[in-house]
Amino acid sequence: MTCGAKTRAGHPCKQKNLYSSGRCRYHGGLSTGPKTFEGKAKSSRNWRGRK
Repeated sequence: MTCGAKTRAGHPCKQKNLYSSGRCRYHGGLSTGPKTFEGKAKSSRNWRGRK
């Protein structure tokens, strides 16, 4: 099973390691982190307890 997304050249993506969404890491839309001030503050609070 392959990703199924199309590359810029119009060819299908050949990645075989997929997420549960059926897309690869390049076409799966992974999170880029919090964008709002509230989200960044919450993320910062969550991270502080880890070592």
